[in-house]
This record gives sequence, C-alpha cells and structure tokens, in this order.
Amino acid sequence: MGWRFFTAYGALEYRINNLSPNEEAVTLTYVATISQLEVAVPMATENLDSDGAAGWRHNRYEVADRFRLLDSWRRRLCAFLGVPPGEGLGQAGVTWVV
Repeated sequence: MGWRFFTAYGALEYRINNLSPNEEAVTLTYVATISQLEVAVPMATENLDSDGAAGWRHNRYEVADRFRLLDSWRRRLCAFLGVPPGEGLGQAGVTWVV
C-alpha cells in the first residue's frame, strides 16, 4: 500500500474531522443508505435456489446488480468526501475476467 495509502487516509481523516454540519448530515445519509444496501446483498441470496415459480421469475443477476448499486453509492460517498475509492471498489466500469 505504501505512502499512497497514508496520503489517502490522511485526506479522509482531515475531511471527516472538518465537515460542516450540512456535510455531516449528507455523509450520515450516505452511510445509512450504504448500510441498508450492504444488508440487502446477503438477503438477495435467499432466492438463488429457484429461477421461477408460478408467475414469478427470479432475476439471476440480482446479487451482481445489488453489488453494483452498493459500489456506486460507496463511490458517491468517496467523491463527496473528495477521497479516492479504495482497492475494493476498483475502477468504475471495469470488469476483470480471469
């Protein structure tokens, strides 16, 4: 990780410690939304055992769609705070196939 990690961490720490009341409210809204999305991802796996029942059809991409939505909100929070996203978020729009 090296010095880049510490630079980004320092920028994040400075930003968090110096938020205005309005920015703090927005940040808390982002965190609340992200928390809900994080909980929704594991819950989506409950439907992986069936592809269809009666008139209902399972979205086979639901888990991946939820992860993309979660990552999108996490990137928005990073952009709002003015810090680069961590390695876990990767680059938006880039998919690695191994």
